[in-house]
Amino acid sequence: MFSRILIKLIDQAIVPALMLLSARIVSVVLISRYYGINYDIAESGFVFSSASDYVLINTYSTFFMLVVLTVGLLYILLKAYIFHETHISPKVTAKLFSLRLSSFIQASFDLYSQGAIWLSYTFFLTLVSGILGVFGLIQSWVFFAGLVLNIISTTLLVFDVVKEMEIKKSDFAEFDTDSEFLEENNEAYS
Repeated sequence: MFSRILIKLIDQAIVPALMLLSARIVSVVLISRYYGINYDIAESGFVFSSASDYVLINTYSTFFMLVVLTVGLLYILLKAYIFHETHISPKVTAKLFSLRLSSFIQASFDLYSQGAIWLSYTFFLTLVSGILGVFGLIQSWVFFAGLVLNIISTTLLVFDVVKEMEIKKSDFAEFDTDSEFLEENNEAYS
């Protein structure tokens, strides 16, 4: 069981990692062109002519990565709040099935594992941006933007987990305490 979960998490971590790597490279090139900053590509990566150019490019490139993470987290949260199998409305379910889009309906394991992956990337990027900010390699506002993103997205995901737990608890209690139903069925099968 543990290996299945680990393999699933690794599978789900690949797409965000590739998106972040692509976002980093594309944003460095686009921001450099926008500001007219020249760079060279060496064995160690992008090389800029001045430290201030590096800080500017690094700041906006890191922020662009945060934007990509924000879009990914919004997508996960949208699925959690609207298409979660345990609390999707019957009307939306019927509409999805009629449009042959039933794959939009998400199981709890898929949603929460995706949320954990995207949140872990956000936590890591915020931590790295904080360290880079301390050493003056990026502007500190990127760290605070990441911190706000972490707080909001974690809170929203936790609210969905709590809602899920309340649904599971009420379902369990409903089936567990219906003694009249249990007595009738026990007499019928006796």
